[in-house]
Formats: sequence, structure tokens, C-alpha cells
Amino acid sequence: MMERLTVPSLEAMGTTYIVRWDEGVEIRLDRIYEHRDYQVDAEVTISDDQELSPHLLGPVRTSITKTWRSVIADLDNVSERGDWRQRLTQASILVLERYRAGVPIVALGAMQPPEPIAEVLPGIVWANLPTLVYGAGGIGKSQMALAFASALHTGTEVGGRQAIQGNVLFLDWETSDRMTWHRNRGLLRARDIEPGDWPDPDYPLAGRTGMVFYRFMSGPIWDSVEFLKSEIARMGIKTVVIDSAGPASGGEPEAAAPTLKFFDSLRDMSDPSDPVQTIILAHVTHEARKGGRSSPFGSVYWINLPRNVFELAVSAGQRQNHSDYALHHRKSNTGSLRPPLGFRLTWGDDGCTIDDLDIRQNSKLVATLPLGERVGIAIGEHGALSTADLAELLDAPTRSLSATLSGDDRFVSKNGAWETTEPLGVD
Repeated sequence: MMERLTVPSLEAMGTTYIVRWDEGVEIRLDRIYEHRDYQVDAEVTISDDQELSPHLLGPVRTSITKTWRSVIADLDNVSERGDWRQRLTQASILVLERYRAGVPIVALGAMQPPEPIAEVLPGIVWANLPTLVYGAGGIGKSQMALAFASALHTGTEVGGRQAIQGNVLFLDWETSDRMTWHRNRGLLRARDIEPGDWPDPDYPLAGRTGMVFYRFMSGPIWDSVEFLKSEIARMGIKTVVIDSAGPASGGEPEAAAPTLKFFDSLRDMSDPSDPVQTIILAHVTHEARKGGRSSPFGSVYWINLPRNVFELAVSAGQRQNHSDYALHHRKSNTGSLRPPLGFRLTWGDDGCTIDDLDIRQNSKLVATLPLGERVGIAIGEHGALSTADLAELLDAPTRSLSATLSGDDRFVSKNGAWETTEPLGVD
């Protein structure tokens, strides 16, 4: 059966490429891989709507830069078309051209002025950028991250901060779908939000519900990038949560190479023109805990590559049903550092709530603030104070206090007492 070939169309969905002809022929290429000698393999699936049995071939893994001889022979056994060589050649050219093009070079001056970077969760998550949250193990980082993720997924508020809705994917190396289901259900129940079907008009085949999308993970994230990129495109994912950085980087978070590969994988998971924003959870290193300080993993790239870095500190509440948290902004590439944010996480019969908290209500959380912020709070509460009075009130070494006060233009000394030039402390 010979007929004139129409001009094929190409659709790219993540790492999947589909070539279609008006005659009903479709060639789908998945999991493309380019070898060092520039030969390219792909999983190929071929169908033809004009056949009684439309599915003709695949998925079969084969080279798409060679002759297609064996594929053509298989197709000739099940199809009367005599033009498979032409169609496969067209498919190869179209797909390889798109695949190898990568991200184009742009003249910035010719671009339409872009919108400012949006805060999709004010003060915590910025659109299209990676955010890292670190803290000691077992303090509730996963629960807090899920609370942020649930607010983003449903477009609701958390801790007094209104999220901009966008579908969320939670990638989990540490717990299970059952544990995450119960946690997510508790967050929704407290807000009277149904966890069931919630159709997405922009992505009708995504299967969205009131709960976040979830995937249990094992092995380094770069082993799953092709699959994740395809699913992120299919489901319209805007935010990805990584829980947590250690296993996601292949268990070598202290080394530079796996860390760089981890962040490359985050960039590769989505369309470069509209990358997903990520919330990355990381533990404090054993060495840091021994030294009495806190920081994420040893490689400097865990600080350098995220655009915003936060430290999560916790102080258990007086009752057993709540915990108080402070989220300290340790690094920013999106503006000045923000004041610490306070949250109270409360468990009850109606679920789990996350409320805004003035951390000055919790003496343990105040102790986690930088010395300058604690000085500002003390002066705000007690008025002008001498260095000796501040040292006694804050239980801080006089030498450290003197260095902080003299090196910070927010403080001024008048008649032997320190005052502030602007209101300091937390929001």
C-alpha cells in the first residue's frame, strides 16, 4: 500500500517524542540516550490507525541513527505500507534535531521584559528556583515540607501565608505512601478540604486529587530523570519536593561531583523555559552537630546552588499536641535575608494545623536567633540598655556583644546605652 506522505508533526512531552502523519501513522520515541560515539538509542513504538490491529511494533529499543533494517523488516511482516524507510528517516531527523538543540541562546535585550520572580509561598518558595531547608534529624522537616506542599497544591494558606496554586509532586526516599497519605489527609481534614478527585482543566489526564502527587524513590535521582520529566510535563507539576538530599544524591552528599549531578538533574526534570521550583530537605551533618553549629552537608554546593537556604529549628510545646518552629533565612539570591518565620504545628482530632507564631513567645526559639536579632528584641522590650545589661539579659559574652553592636549600623550608643536606629526582630 503506497500513498503520498503528508508532512509529519512532532510533539515533545518531557523526554517523549511523538511523530504523527495525517494518514494515521504514529511513531513514539521514549528514553532517548546518546552514547559517547554519538549513536542514539530509543524505545520505539509504532501504530497505524488504518490497520485492523493498530499497534504494529514495540516498545523495542533500537538505534535511531543507523539503518532501521531490522525494524523495517518487522513492520513489513505486519503492514502493507511500503514507505516505512521514509517515515522512520523523517522521524529520526525531526526527533534528533529537537533532542540535540538543547536550550537555545537568547539575546536578552530582545526579550520581552519578564515578570519579577514570584513568591509562590511568600518568604519561603520562589517560582522556578530551588529552595533548601535543613535541620537536625527527627524534628519534623518532612511534615513541615508536606504542609508547604499541600498549601501550594491546593492554593490555600499555611502559617498565615497564601500560596499560589500549582500541582505538586512529592519525591520520597525516607517514608512511604501510607505515612504520607495519613499526614496529607490530616492537613486537609483540618481545613475541610476533600482529598478525592479534583479535575485539572489544563491537564485533564493528570488524575489530580486534593492530595499531592507522590512517588516513592530509591537510588539517585538522576536514574529517574527521564521518567520524571515526562510525568512532570504530563501532570503539569509546578513544585517538586525532595525528601531528602542525601539518598537523592546517591548517598554521597559530602562529595562535590554527586552534588553537582543532583542539581543538574533538577534542571533536567522540566522545561528550561519554565522550570519547576523545588523544596529540598537536608539533614545537619554529624560533624556540624559535634561542633555545636548547624549547616547542611559538607559540600559547599549545597549552599551555593540553591537560591534560598533555610534552617528549621524546633522547640517542643508545653503540651504534647504541638511543636513550635522557627525558619531561619540563612542565604538568599532573591533579595535581602528575611526575618525568621515562626510556625506552630498542632495535632488534634480534626487533623493537623500550621499556624503563624511570633517566636518571641518561645524562649528556646529566641535563643536560635542571631545575636543581633536578640539584641534588637531585648532593646525593643526593655528600652536602651548598656553592654553589661545586655550581656546579663542575653547570657552572651561581652566581647561578642561589643563586636556585634559596634559592627552593626542598626545600633547606636547614646549616653552609655544602646538604642536601635530601626525596629528589629521578627515579623
